[in-house]
Amino acid sequence: MTINQPISALPAGLPDLALLTEKAAGTGSVIVYQPYLDPSQRSRLDAAAVPLDISFNTQAATREYELFRILHAHHEAIGLGEDVFWGLLSSKFEMKSVTSFPSFVTEAEKARAEGADAYLYNPLIGHAAIYSNVWEHSLLGGHPGMDPIFLHIQELGHPIAPPQDKTAFAFCNYFCGNRTFWSGYFAFCEGILESLENEARLGTPAGTAYAGTAQYSRDANATMRPFVIERLLGLYVQQAAAKGLKIAAFVPAPADFEWKFGVRLGRMLHDLFVAKEAFLRSRDQALLTSWQEGRQPLIKQPHLVWGADDPPAWMSRGQFTVGRELMRAYAPQASGASPAPQQAAHSEIPAAQKIEQPLRNALQPFAGGWQAHKDHHCIWIVTPANYNHSHAFDEVALGLQGAFRELGGSAPIVRDMNEFAGRAPIIYGGNLLPAEIVGHLPKDSVIINLEQVSEESAWINSRYTSILRAMPVLDYSPRNRENLAAKGIDHAGVLEVGYSHCLSQIQHAVVKDIDVLFYGSMNERRHHILKTLEQGGLKVAHLFNIYGAERDAAIARAKIVINIHHYASGVFEIVRISYLLANRVCVLTEGDIRDPDLQPFIGGLAIEPYDDMIERCYKLIADADERDAIAAKGLAAMQSRSQADMLMSVMRAGA
Repeated sequence: MTINQPISALPAGLPDLALLTEKAAGTGSVIVYQPYLDPSQRSRLDAAAVPLDISFNTQAATREYELFRILHAHHEAIGLGEDVFWGLLSSKFEMKSVTSFPSFVTEAEKARAEGADAYLYNPLIGHAAIYSNVWEHSLLGGHPGMDPIFLHIQELGHPIAPPQDKTAFAFCNYFCGNRTFWSGYFAFCEGILESLENEARLGTPAGTAYAGTAQYSRDANATMRPFVIERLLGLYVQQAAAKGLKIAAFVPAPADFEWKFGVRLGRMLHDLFVAKEAFLRSRDQALLTSWQEGRQPLIKQPHLVWGADDPPAWMSRGQFTVGRELMRAYAPQASGASPAPQQAAHSEIPAAQKIEQPLRNALQPFAGGWQAHKDHHCIWIVTPANYNHSHAFDEVALGLQGAFRELGGSAPIVRDMNEFAGRAPIIYGGNLLPAEIVGHLPKDSVIINLEQVSEESAWINSRYTSILRAMPVLDYSPRNRENLAAKGIDHAGVLEVGYSHCLSQIQHAVVKDIDVLFYGSMNERRHHILKTLEQGGLKVAHLFNIYGAERDAAIARAKIVINIHHYASGVFEIVRISYLLANRVCVLTEGDIRDPDLQPFIGGLAIEPYDDMIERCYKLIADADERDAIAAKGLAAMQSRSQADMLMSVMRAGA
C-alpha cells in the first residue's frame, strides 16, 4: 500500500463494533490499540489496551501511519461514534515515556471530557526543551538531509519555521482523537505526501531525500518517509488549532525531567522547557534570549539528551542515568542467546584477573617491552549494543593492527570482551565504558584516548577520568596529554596516529561527481558552510552514522572532503583526517597554520580559518591540479609517520 492509494480491502480480524463499544464504555469513550505481530506477544500487552493483530503487515516500510489509516477506514465502515477518541501506542511507549499506558488512557479520558478533539503525548521531553521545533531537530543532526523536504513543504504553503509549544512539539505518534481530528489529519498529510511522492518520481532533491535513507542508527534500512510523517503531526496541529481544533497535551513536571535525566541535567532541561513555553505565551524577548543562551551547550552536545530521552531497546525501563546504560552492553551472553534482563553492574562483567601490580608498574603501558607484548594483546573497539558510532574507531584500530603485523607481532581486532581469548586489550572507546569495569580487565590492558580533552566535551567527565586515572593510558596527541595532566592524569604516554600500508584501501572513482563531502554530526556552524556551498551551485554530500564501505564509496567520488570543527575552539581532528590522507584525498580543514598539531601536514592539507573556508572551497573545485598536489603531499606526509615506528618507540619506553 502506498501512501496516496485508497485502501481496497481491510484486513480480516479487526475488532467489531460491539467489542469497541463495550471497551469504550469502560474507558470514558477512549480506545487505545496496542499492536502485536505474534500470538506469544499478546500476553505482554497492557490490560487497558485493545489488542491489534498486525501480522497482516508484511511490508517493511509500513509503520504507524498506515495502521492509522486502516483503523480510520475500519471505524468509518462499522459506524464507530464520531466522538470516540482512539489511538495506537507501540510497545515502546513505556520505554520512551515517563508515565504508564493506563495513565495515558486516563489523561485522554480527561481531555475528551473537557471538550478537546485530541490528546497528544510527546515522550521526548528533553528534545522539546532544547529545540525550537521538530524540524530543527532534523536540521541539527537528528536526520541530516531533510533540508530539501523542508523547502518543498514550505513551497506548498506550510511554514515550518515557527516554534512549537507543548501542544505541537510531538514525536513518536503517541496521540488519540475523535473523527474530526483524524479526518483533518489524514487530509492534511495526504496532500503533502502525495506531492512528495510525485517529487520522488521526478527525482527532484526533495523527492530523492524523501525516498532516501534516514541515516537512522537503529535501522540502517529506514527511509526518510516515516520521519517526515512523524513531523507532520505538529504542523497539522498548529494550523488546525488556529481554525478551532481543540488540543490537550501532556505537560511534563520537574520530577519527570529528573526521572529521565537525573537531578542536575533534569532541572536544567525543565528550566529550559519552562522558559521556552513562557516565551511562546508572552513573546518576551528576554525570555527568548535566556532560552537561546541556556540551550546552546546542549545543542552542541545533544547526545547528553538524546540517549536518555529516546533510550535504546536494550535499556531496562527506568535506567536513564547517563553512564549506567552502558553496563548491560557488556553482560556475557551465550552465542545466539537473547539479552538477559539488566542486573547489578558487578554481576554482569565477566570475571578476570584483577590488576595487583604496584601502582607505578600498573600504569606503565607495555612494561617489559616488545618481546613481552608482541603477541600478548588484542585491540578492543568498545561496541555497546545499538551504538553504530563505535565504527569511528575502525581505521585507527586497523592501523595499529597493521603496525603489530609489520613488526612481526599480532593483535586481532575484537568488539566483545568474550573475544579476548587470553589477550590483554588495547582499548579504543574507553569513554564508553562504565567505571566499574576497571577492576575486572586483564593485567596489561591499555586505554588509548582519542577524545579531545576540553571543557566542552561531555566525554571528559568524572566517570571517564576515573578510568583514565586507574589504567595505563596512551594519548593520541602530545598537547592533549598536557591537558590530561592538568586534570591529574599525569602518567599518560603518547602514541600518535600514524600510517600503515593497510590503510590505503580506497579506489578513487574515475569521475568524481561529488564536489564537497562532509561526514559527521551536524550543528549550526557546520550547516552554515555546507548550505552556503550548496546554494552556490556545488554538489554537497553529507553523511552521518555511515562508516566502512559505504562511506569509502562516497570518499572515492569526492573532489574535496571538508573538515569543520564541531566547536569554534576545536582541536585538529587527526583521527578522522589521517585515513583520508592515507588514501590520497584532498582535504580542506578548518584550522590555523600556526597550530603545532598541523605542522607535520603543511602542504598536504588545505588549511583555512572558518570564515575563509567557503572561498577556498570554490577555488579548489576550480583547480584540479592544486587538489591533486595537495592530496599527493598529504599522502607523503602521512606515509612519513610510520605507525610501526611509533608503536616500537612506546614499547622501548616500557622495556
